[in-house]
Amino acid sequence: MLEFVKGDIFDIHADIRVNTVNCVGVMGAGVALAFKQRYPEMFKDYRDDCKTGHVKPGKMHVWKSLSGDWVINFPTKRDWRDPSRYEDIDAGLDDLRKYLDSVGPVRVALPALGCGNGGLDWSRVSRMILEKLDGVNADVLIFEPAASHRAAKSSLSTTDDQRRSAEQLGYELVEGEGSFDFQTEGALYVLGPQPALVRKWIALLPSRAPSEREIKALNAIALELSRSKAEVTVALVHGTKVSEEIADLFAQQGIDTVLLLPFGVLTRKALAKTVLTNMSGALTIASAAPASAKWSRQLFAQAMDILRARAAAVVLSDPEPAWLTSKGLDKWGQVPMSFVRYEGTPPHMRDALSQVGAKPIGRRGDTGVPNIDHLIEAFPRHSSPVAAIGNLDVAGRSEREVEPDGKQNAERLPQENGETLTVALDQLSGLSRRAFFEAMLEMDLRGLAVTIKLPAEVTDHDRRHLLSLGFQAHDDHPGSEATLALRNRNK
Repeated sequence: MLEFVKGDIFDIHADIRVNTVNCVGVMGAGVALAFKQRYPEMFKDYRDDCKTGHVKPGKMHVWKSLSGDWVINFPTKRDWRDPSRYEDIDAGLDDLRKYLDSVGPVRVALPALGCGNGGLDWSRVSRMILEKLDGVNADVLIFEPAASHRAAKSSLSTTDDQRRSAEQLGYELVEGEGSFDFQTEGALYVLGPQPALVRKWIALLPSRAPSEREIKALNAIALELSRSKAEVTVALVHGTKVSEEIADLFAQQGIDTVLLLPFGVLTRKALAKTVLTNMSGALTIASAAPASAKWSRQLFAQAMDILRARAAAVVLSDPEPAWLTSKGLDKWGQVPMSFVRYEGTPPHMRDALSQVGAKPIGRRGDTGVPNIDHLIEAFPRHSSPVAAIGNLDVAGRSEREVEPDGKQNAERLPQENGETLTVALDQLSGLSRRAFFEAMLEMDLRGLAVTIKLPAEVTDHDRRHLLSLGFQAHDDHPGSEATLALRNRNK
């Protein structure tokens, strides 16, 4: 019997639960991660069989525990980086039917094969399941794709103990869709200034074991960035212990720096203590991994995706970036790339970098300092905190038209010979709103006027609350929406 059901694949009674896997021994995301967390011994057995080549498309990996747990690992991907293939689902269903017919009547929980991270169309896959398993000697409960999403989400959820442990280390757990301009499967653990996470940044790509020469080159770039007065943030993914030293190298120059962790914050507790005691206050560390998750290739790939999502420029300091030129350059799209020029860099690597428009960071002839003009073209120079945030797309963009003389239309904020900046708060992410208000607090408030344009549906309670804070109602432009203004009365 075949039956389509909803719910949690782990809550329903079943003799056998089918897991969707790749053939390279990784369970780092989706429903597979949930299976790995529930059945760690199963994962070890599956990983060992992957190493020997026994897990492949069309070949089920079956695991049974002494306590009666029964899992069938169904290969829906050849590599975790690749999308699923319909031909692999087809071959796998043949092998699954053969196995189920051999074990007699059982109750089986079957997920939506290849339709989550695999990217296959559920309507087509569901028809394949019905055709291939019709008349099978088993009761097969077929779960829709939403069930896999729920199972994956539950595997990433944070327990109260984990939250408390992370908070004791100094981390803040930032949750909720829309909090970031990049995608994360779960919450983000953050230690340090959060506004750095919503700014565009320079993505650093150092080597895993940088030489003294590479470190000196990065230090020279950090010094020149600091001298340039450009409003920049730099970010890199944690690769080795040296990554922490590189991050601190930039932070010590007063440059806002983000270190993205491809592992759970509770697996490297000493890192938080080091940041809080020894490193610069300009450093932010963040992890989108489950709190207790160990390093994995998938978590590293996730951290790299975040790095790319906010990159406005790239600095490549690795002298032999074979890993990048072989298959990684296309992932950066049109992001301007600069690289440290070494005499020993192989010609084919230089050619690959040149083909994507990458520019070498040479030294200026007059001073000998690094020429970073190409690197900082995407960033503003020495502006006020609010203006800088606006230019970096943190505070959003006003949809008001600007008149030719540079003045805004009748809806512009009142001013006295000063610049006016406008932001639509309802269009900002949670972290962007926080960055905006933190920038306001850091400014010199003398002469500052704040005007709020109230929506038509504002409640009387909210309006009275604003008035009680010192705002004054005014209507400078008949027919316009109501506004409240707060001026600094101490100027």
